[in-house]
Amino acid sequence: MIVLGIWDGTPASAALVIDGKLSTSIAEERLTRKKNEYGYPVRAIQSVLDSAGITIDDVDHVAMSTVSLSPTYFYTLRNTTFSIKDYWKEQNEYWYPKFYKDKDPKYLDIFSNRVDPEFPYDESLIKDETDSKGMWNARLDHLCRTLGISKDIVSVHDHHSCHAYYGYIANTDRHHEDVLVYTMDGNGDKSNGTVWIGKSGKKLEIISRTNNCNIGRMYRYATLLLGMRPADHEYKVMGLAAYNNHKYGKEAYDIYAETLQVDGLDFKYKTEVKDHFFHFKERLEGQRFDAIAYGIQKRTEELLTEWIDNGVKQTGIGNVIMSGGVAQNIKANKLISELDGVSQLFIPPGPGDESLAVGAAYLALIKQGVSVNDIQPISNGYFGPSYTNKSVEDAIKKRALDEWTVRKVSNEDVAILLKDGDVIARFSTDNMEFGARSLGNRSIIADPRRSDVIHHINKLVKMRDFWTPFAPSILEERADDYMINPKNINAKFMSIGFDSTSLAQEHLPAGLHPFDRSARPQIVTKNDNPKYHALIKAFEDITGVGALLNTSFNIHGEPIVCTPEDAIDTFSRCGLHHLLIGEYLVSKK
Repeated sequence: MIVLGIWDGTPASAALVIDGKLSTSIAEERLTRKKNEYGYPVRAIQSVLDSAGITIDDVDHVAMSTVSLSPTYFYTLRNTTFSIKDYWKEQNEYWYPKFYKDKDPKYLDIFSNRVDPEFPYDESLIKDETDSKGMWNARLDHLCRTLGISKDIVSVHDHHSCHAYYGYIANTDRHHEDVLVYTMDGNGDKSNGTVWIGKSGKKLEIISRTNNCNIGRMYRYATLLLGMRPADHEYKVMGLAAYNNHKYGKEAYDIYAETLQVDGLDFKYKTEVKDHFFHFKERLEGQRFDAIAYGIQKRTEELLTEWIDNGVKQTGIGNVIMSGGVAQNIKANKLISELDGVSQLFIPPGPGDESLAVGAAYLALIKQGVSVNDIQPISNGYFGPSYTNKSVEDAIKKRALDEWTVRKVSNEDVAILLKDGDVIARFSTDNMEFGARSLGNRSIIADPRRSDVIHHINKLVKMRDFWTPFAPSILEERADDYMINPKNINAKFMSIGFDSTSLAQEHLPAGLHPFDRSARPQIVTKNDNPKYHALIKAFEDITGVGALLNTSFNIHGEPIVCTPEDAIDTFSRCGLHHLLIGEYLVSKK
């Protein structure tokens, strides 16, 4: 059975599951080159079909995620087009009058300059800007018209159920062990937190659903208060938080701690909050930016650990899976993994909304009668498209400039360049990694011993804030040398933080958080990525260091590169001197 999964929110994505195995999934942003692309993923759909060598006529079922989506977000392509100023405008001109002035402002009037002039959906099906039911009918109509399919083969699935089943199916442990599945995000289908039990590969049983799990919402608006883009720059806040402590950040922390509380498997408010922006904006006035970051991060860690600990104690299940946008908080994940009752913690690659298309496809299979155990888990994070050596050669011939040199190189050649301090963008012809974390195939790599390369990378291409850490890619054989991980927590996807060893602090200073020396490693195995593993091994043979510094291959504000053409174009526009693309090294003279 072939199922096409679709998520038309942000970041929009498509996925293809063939006979119970995830074939390909990709976010629309990688193809349009627009960060956080919103709306119908026309290019992603075609990409996953092309990758499998099939057409829409070969698809048995189409599964969409999320019943209720706001028409205003489709009209404005909000997460794609909004600047930080727009998000502030949204608060001041839409939400403030609504919450505090008892007015009913019109979203599309406020953002008339953002309305898509080529809105592709049938507007006759949408009564007004709040009509999410009408928007669903318009989404379904658009899908069927553009693909030329019948509504009879289309299903729509609950937002958090998609999150839960994505995490559940992805995990190999569910075949033989009971697991506890948590989902948490800003909001989806009138929920922002769920808890499920999966018993030895059977269907999930939900034990809690809430719309009071406002951790993601609080964090989102803390990000905006700090002048950063919500639903995009939360990782910056998390990195900044480590630079403050309880002595200097206590006042900001106390403000957050006086509101949202854990209540068993649900949440309640100690102090009522009318909204999550102006409430904290007023009370946090005068607080240092790093204190605010500390306060929200500390409270997030406390809420998540208590919530998950309660579930572990209530069910007696210590094998925990987390999915949804909040599951990307690496610092909190570290503390969760260290809880006494947690035996294992699994966060799948790309646990945010980009994976909803995959979860929808899984749910469709299950509702069609396919057993959970007949759906294959995800062994690695590489389920984007792959490319041929010829496509690489064609891209080089088409775009390479006269002042560039092109030569075939060995892993040893590349390792020597890295040892000598060069920074190299790497584009592999193998499957692109899924989600926001680069896992070697679309990465910028460097010698992790050299802290100066961080400044070099930031200056030449990334433009990252000085406090934002980079990450190491570590050989599986050297993982215990560098990371303190007594429970052998799965660390393949840069989704969990760990304390570092003294040897790591010697070998990997550029890959550790500059303040607390923790890391969010990618553990690289021969099976998952033999080419990347071989490159790191070549570097180890020369230096004795079994790791590389790894950050995503993109210019700040742009999606990670996807195609060979993207790699060449990005390389041409940044200050990097070397691009390893396939088996070729392209160098600027």
